[in-house]
Amino acid sequence: MSKIRLEVFLSLTPQTHDSRLEELIQEIGNDFGEKVEIVVHRGAIEDGGKYNITAAPALVIEGIIKIIGLCPSRETLLSALRQAGL
Repeated sequence: MSKIRLEVFLSLTPQTHDSRLEELIQEIGNDFGEKVEIVVHRGAIEDGGKYNITAAPALVIEGIIKIIGLCPSRETLLSALRQAGL
């Protein structure tokens, strides 16, 4: 099985939802290790334009925008990762 790529887009200035999302992403990394490749972008990043992301935080899983503008629950993020093949 190949790694699931999870891209996380956060605000340049930390917001409350950003810190909670960072904690959640760290938990996912700890739980799934080598099964998930996590890439964190902070602020205006070229990849954000590629996905036409207009609000942070945002999560892109395997090149598809899954969650934008809010911090998901753990269950929601796990469901999105399962849909991608985790």
